[in-house]
Amino acid sequence: MKRYKELKEEILKAGRDFRALFSKAGEAMPVVEGTFDRWEKTLDGIDRQIEDESFRVAVVGPIKSGKSTFVNSLFKGDYLKRGAGVVTSIVTRIHYGETLASELTFKSWDEINREIAHAAELLPGMDLTVGETPFDLRKEGHRAELAAGLEGLSRDLLITEDARNVHTVLLSSYLKGYSRMEGLIRPDAVTRRFEGDDFASHRDYSGDEVLAVYLKDVCLTIDTVSWDPSVEIADCQGSDSPNPLHLSMIQDYLVYADLLVYVISSRTGLRRADIRFLTMIREMGIAENTTFVVNCDFSEHESMENMEAIVAKITEELSLLIPEPEVHTVSALYQLLTSLEKSLGQRDRMRLEQWRLDEAFSNASVTGMAGFIKALEEKLTLQKYFIALNNHAERQMVIASGVQQWINLNREILSRDRDSASRLVSGLTHQQEKMTHVKTMIRSTLDGALKKVKGDLSDRVDRFFDASLGQVVTDIMTHIRQYAPDYASYVTDDEDEDAFIRAMGAVHRDFRQGVDLLLAEEITPRIIGLTKELEEGLVVDLDNITAPYGLMINDTLGDYRLAVEELGLTLGEAVPHSLPTMDLETARKMAGIHFPSVATVLDYSLRVRAEAMVRFGAYTVINFVRHLMKKTRKDRSELCAKALADGMNRTRKEALESMGQHLRSYKENLKDRYLYKLADALADQLFERHAEGFHVYIGQLDELTRRIEETGKDKETVLGALDAMEKDAVRLFRQVDQVKMMVA
Repeated sequence: MKRYKELKEEILKAGRDFRALFSKAGEAMPVVEGTFDRWEKTLDGIDRQIEDESFRVAVVGPIKSGKSTFVNSLFKGDYLKRGAGVVTSIVTRIHYGETLASELTFKSWDEINREIAHAAELLPGMDLTVGETPFDLRKEGHRAELAAGLEGLSRDLLITEDARNVHTVLLSSYLKGYSRMEGLIRPDAVTRRFEGDDFASHRDYSGDEVLAVYLKDVCLTIDTVSWDPSVEIADCQGSDSPNPLHLSMIQDYLVYADLLVYVISSRTGLRRADIRFLTMIREMGIAENTTFVVNCDFSEHESMENMEAIVAKITEELSLLIPEPEVHTVSALYQLLTSLEKSLGQRDRMRLEQWRLDEAFSNASVTGMAGFIKALEEKLTLQKYFIALNNHAERQMVIASGVQQWINLNREILSRDRDSASRLVSGLTHQQEKMTHVKTMIRSTLDGALKKVKGDLSDRVDRFFDASLGQVVTDIMTHIRQYAPDYASYVTDDEDEDAFIRAMGAVHRDFRQGVDLLLAEEITPRIIGLTKELEEGLVVDLDNITAPYGLMINDTLGDYRLAVEELGLTLGEAVPHSLPTMDLETARKMAGIHFPSVATVLDYSLRVRAEAMVRFGAYTVINFVRHLMKKTRKDRSELCAKALADGMNRTRKEALESMGQHLRSYKENLKDRYLYKLADALADQLFERHAEGFHVYIGQLDELTRRIEETGKDKETVLGALDAMEKDAVRLFRQVDQVKMMVA
């Protein structure tokens, strides 16, 4: 990383030197307005890209695997709350910065109310509709309705699978935290910043369960560890969270992550939840960007041999999912306590001293962490940064070459008599027309090709979402159609009406959660995998379309140089035109587009309860009439099961219709608002990079013609300025060329 920082600063310094050179030229002689605009625009773009360059590292893994402790150990401080609950679902982003600061972004009222309504849908007996008015936590009557609903829930709904029900905890937290948060929340998301001594204030919110639910984003800047500011470490929510919405939030971050660090506890080993999540990562097409950390709790292992055997077993199991997994063995807590040694309490100090007595354990952790840091830096530098720096240096070399040629052309004009200079300008005109023609041809080719490219994208997406051709829609619809639980298992012996309401709500809850899990764990990873595949294909297609022009551009530039030499003019050092490398991240930012949030895949609607209640009422009346007519009275449990089944039939029908509409809308959104715009942005980027090579030659003949009119003292002044500029331009060319060689 140190070498990268040095080279990055060299690129930025060269940009400043180029601008100083342009400024000096404008002060020393008359320059046509806009002469240097194109070069300055390129330099501004390079600076912006360097400033925006980010390498996102997502730290993922199941709950209680030690993710937060591991991230804290990387930054050598207790910045993140350790052992956070499953409800918060916040991706905490951390950067290096000059100031210790924390920024908390709070959800809007619409987001809060929508989340409450979604959670309530999944709890039997929770009906938050007050008349025709949608639920609004700000209204006292609605809060009272929510409190009453929670109070009436049975114990089996408060505890599921030996843990607190995530939906009841969420609703309870919103209710309990309202009085403390009502003054902070706004119609739109708002951000609060805490700096320096106030940094720890972020824990008042992120570390408190009843307030953390109001948070949308947490971003920390740490000034104690010298990471590159462009590296972002994200502590993600537990991958085995029971809430599918939490999983979708993680997926939204993983879409843009450059590296995944998957943390596995040596205490639990690889579990079913890990296998599910890693399978999902593979479906998303990002498995090759994953590295693994086995977080070892020294207290859990009898010996070094025991710990090594567990790590070997985990590695063997991982290899069944990820070919040749990269695994690092670290004790996150040992590394963190070592960093905090001077400020530790007595208990932690004794624990650290005890661990140090067993050098095999402590040495293994130190070696493992050193290996992880080295691997991380290699991935940072080799995988992304140095490729970007090479592109920046190449573009600056083109500018340096162009400046030299601009200087030589102007000096040559001033050194000749009027007739000779006029002949030179006339001789250049034909070559300029050829280059303008090639430039126009590239733009026309790209514009024409984009229609076909977008058509191909549309066909691929349509096939993917086609119910008869693709597997995705088929899997969803089949799951919905075939959903048929054992309705009798939901029926109790209670004869009050509320018992049936609870049973009906439980059926709907289980159905909805089943669909949500299918979407989160299987469908959205496939959608992300498809999109990444289409993005890569888009880059290849546009490269193939414009690749032949690389040769044509070099031939045209070569013809130009020959023609100029025949006219008795020597240009500066030539830089062969190389095929530009497209940058997806830059294209997205320039176009202002984002991958459609995978969380929206869960945003479908279903009607609930009412029709099943009507059917149950009808069956009860029929049963009562039969009783009056002395016919056999059906058992109440049978009636309940029948009503539940009929209600589910209607729910399935509504779900099929709603899901079909939702997927069609998502499909068009994916095409129109993302893929098509990305194709346009990449094509523009590609054209601009090709056009940069022509800038020195096109559009400056008017300026050369003006130089012919300069005489006497003016001419001598300009020639002197040009000679001084040439020395600077040659120095800059060599400076950037040196950077390019160091990058290589």
